[in-house]
Amino acid sequence: MAKIFSGVFLLLAWALAGQARELPRCEHPQPQMMRPNWQCLNGEWEFQFDPENQGEAEKWFSQDHLRGKIVVPFEIESLYSGVKEKNPPDYFWYLLKFKLDDGLQGPGRLILHFEAVDYRTWVWLNGQYLGGHTGGYESFSFEVTDKVHSGENVLALRVFDSSDANQVRGKQSTRGKSYGIWYTPASGIWQPVWIEKVGESYLQNFKAYFELAQSRVRLELAIASARPGQTVSLAAIDPAGQELDTSLKNIPAQSTMKLVWDIKDPRLWSADAPNLYKLEFLLQDEKSKPIDELESYLGLREVRIEGNKVLLNGQPRYEKMMLVQGYFQPGNYSPQDDSEFKRDLELLKQMGFNGLRMHQKVEPQRYYYWADRLGVLIWQDMPAMASERSQFLPVPRKYRGRFDREWQEVIDQVFNHPSIIAWVPFNESWGIWAELYSPAISKWALAVVKNTRTQDPTRLVIDNSGWLHRETDLLDIHHYVATAAESEVIYQKLEKPWGTYSPFFDALLMAARGAPILPPLYQGVKYKGQPIVVSEYGGFGFYKTAARSLADNYRDYTLAIGKYPYLQGYCYTQEYDIEQEQNGLLRPDRTAKLPLEEIKKINDQVGK
Repeated sequence: MAKIFSGVFLLLAWALAGQARELPRCEHPQPQMMRPNWQCLNGEWEFQFDPENQGEAEKWFSQDHLRGKIVVPFEIESLYSGVKEKNPPDYFWYLLKFKLDDGLQGPGRLILHFEAVDYRTWVWLNGQYLGGHTGGYESFSFEVTDKVHSGENVLALRVFDSSDANQVRGKQSTRGKSYGIWYTPASGIWQPVWIEKVGESYLQNFKAYFELAQSRVRLELAIASARPGQTVSLAAIDPAGQELDTSLKNIPAQSTMKLVWDIKDPRLWSADAPNLYKLEFLLQDEKSKPIDELESYLGLREVRIEGNKVLLNGQPRYEKMMLVQGYFQPGNYSPQDDSEFKRDLELLKQMGFNGLRMHQKVEPQRYYYWADRLGVLIWQDMPAMASERSQFLPVPRKYRGRFDREWQEVIDQVFNHPSIIAWVPFNESWGIWAELYSPAISKWALAVVKNTRTQDPTRLVIDNSGWLHRETDLLDIHHYVATAAESEVIYQKLEKPWGTYSPFFDALLMAARGAPILPPLYQGVKYKGQPIVVSEYGGFGFYKTAARSLADNYRDYTLAIGKYPYLQGYCYTQEYDIEQEQNGLLRPDRTAKLPLEEIKKINDQVGK
């Protein structure tokens, strides 16, 4: 099996080296699901706006050309796309002509992948309709084995994206321009497009559950078109480069499988020691001939709550995080190069932080890959709907249904990344304010939290980041106050967190007492001793504070949190400036506003 590993790595390195010279963002898009034969479809595509929504009726999917050009995978609004249209019409089209690389010829199946297209997509290949997808942050794919030609192929996309506030959109402005805490929208293809060859039967997906107490990994596999006589084997190489005996060889293949891998003396993953195991799944036919080979990796870690502490691998972990919103200059939602993901995470660690809150965005798999490699803890938000206007009106049922499905897809697609330790389905009641008076919205919001726990029982869940918590593993609060002294008034009261039956009246009351925040707990909910984290504070340069230097403000506000032993972490707003929100510790180009070692020195004084 070690030879297989070596061969796959050489093939992949050769392919990546050749592609990366010619096309943008052509590193393998899914480092946890790598096969040797794949083709990057990024680069220049043809493009056309469809303001009258007439393209489908006129069969633009069968046209030889569209009028314009666009560079994929950069959204329409991005400088890098070449379009740079800040207020595009709701409908627009993409067209790509391509030929299959030699490595994709021959026996096997072909899968066409889209990492993310915002927001609704319809796809044709060579004039044949493949299907559609709704959701701007989730990956989707189609089998195209019988639809691909040996010569030129024509791939066409019809895309819809609007300013509808009920659409899952995160921090994308509904006004077509940035203002306040809302930023330039991102329309269309904004993550890589690629095609890969798999076996006639192949590993479609897997999930890994690490159990620290038992030193074992439970694996759930999905095998597409599994047939009698086929077998599955798992090979592993530990972080030191030693091949391990997994005792999982030649297991009869089934469409769904549950395997147990017992690991002696596991080398655990953490922010301080991001150990990763290399994996290879091998599917063979009844004659032991390889059908499908998949390369992946795994980090072994456990996160749980004990009393008012967050435990990582059984040890208390004080969380020192930054708010990260995933905007890149001079692009937008998409960086020009994969190295920018790595750079942002390395800068975060150099400043003495151990984690981040991925706020109102889901990044490409490559981002989480670098977080896994570098050792960064992540709270993952679900991008909100109804976040900017009409917040107090109940979200219609059909949009709630979309939200449910999109959130489930998000969890599934990033499930195996050890860096993600917490799910955050809602932020500051965006999309669920109506729960204060609507039983239907209240019931639905609780159901989302329950379903999140059911779908992934291995991670923490923060039900509604910021305030009005009901069913949460962590009680987190947000505040932006004018002085560090005002923040301490809030922290003193958090020793005994309070709830409310009238959140707005109580908020005014607290403001009059020097603590201008909404109550941490929802109507009638009692505090259960959960860890308390200040998960948004600071914002210096954007939110009103005393006229002091950034260094002085960061020091005073952060050290104030460290005074209170019942506070178990913080998340500073934010890592870098975004458009008009100039409150980062870094500028948009990621140059530092003050020495990184000075920030680290402050962080090192907290949470010991």
